[in-house]
Amino acid sequence: MSHTVFILAGESSGDLHGANLARALRQRQPDIALVGMGGHHMREAGVEVIADVTHLAAVGVIEILGVVRAINAVFHQMAALLDLRRPDAVVLIDYPTFNLRYARWAHRRRIPVSYYICPQVWAWHESRVHKIGRYTDQRLVILPFEPAFYARHGIEATFVGHPLLDGLTGYHHDRRFAAEAGLPTDRFILGILPGSRQGEIGRLLPVMLGAAERISDALGGLTLATAPAPAVPPDAYNAWPALTRLPLHILPGKTYELMAGADLLLVASGTATLEAGIIGTPMIVTYKLSQPTWLLGKMLVRGVKYVSLTNLVAGREIAPELLQDKATAETIASRALALIQGGGLTRMAQDLAAEIRPRLGQPGASARAADAILSLLRH
Repeated sequence: MSHTVFILAGESSGDLHGANLARALRQRQPDIALVGMGGHHMREAGVEVIADVTHLAAVGVIEILGVVRAINAVFHQMAALLDLRRPDAVVLIDYPTFNLRYARWAHRRRIPVSYYICPQVWAWHESRVHKIGRYTDQRLVILPFEPAFYARHGIEATFVGHPLLDGLTGYHHDRRFAAEAGLPTDRFILGILPGSRQGEIGRLLPVMLGAAERISDALGGLTLATAPAPAVPPDAYNAWPALTRLPLHILPGKTYELMAGADLLLVASGTATLEAGIIGTPMIVTYKLSQPTWLLGKMLVRGVKYVSLTNLVAGREIAPELLQDKATAETIASRALALIQGGGLTRMAQDLAAEIRPRLGQPGASARAADAILSLLRH
């Protein structure tokens, strides 16, 4: 019997994970019909993409206000499809404000709902955990401490492993990746990853470049490189070298090579910190928000010691976190030089190798998620 499954992803990372899930579902059930909301990755994986809001993604309550109207229009478009297409199941990928509302609509129509990559309600807005339990039939989580969190609320959740592991199998901290990417390796290699969104890049890139200049002055030179996120257009990142007096190597499409080959990374808080942690490269995590969003976030986020996923997985601060007022060129450079000159980079690399990849399970998260979703369809 052929099934129809809706897959809904609202951000670029969710689009990628949705594409991998779609391929795994189709490998197991070639005639399955996949429909949903996502981006070009899901479309290339054979999903009939009805709407794409990945370009509207924003961080923070204040920043997102400008795109609410467009997202609301897409919601009503996708909600109408529940009645028009009547799927056998709905799969939600992160994107909680949109997807929890959608889960309620599907639940009212008695359509099974699987939440793959549940939102980080353990960090903020914990009250949402009850909505997740009420409106979803299956929770597939990707961080090892999440099943225990849900269990404390009387909700079952299944750890399927982290999907990032599938794409990082061949990468580890080794300078040969820098050489393969065409970077000079006769000096200290500093990689900067300022994020993917225009706002965060505007806040973080000048700070990271300023820190790089100070580190270079102290070391007598370095190799500076960046790998723009896929969402950053070429006309934007081609303007970056003019912002610094140092030669800046730009490596589009070679993020993992830069992560693996650098001696140290300056990374915007987000998925990239966990990717670097899995690879095992020392990093300093930094982030800045607009001041209103930062103040609001401090009120909403309680009981979470760390911002970066690497430190959350480890349960301790392996990578320094320099946030908001501490996210300055001077402070970042000072911390970086202390690590470089005090032997801290070697210790951090050893700790990352020992504590991050081993805790995230085995590769194959998308396959395990697909098996669980098809099991939901059978029941």
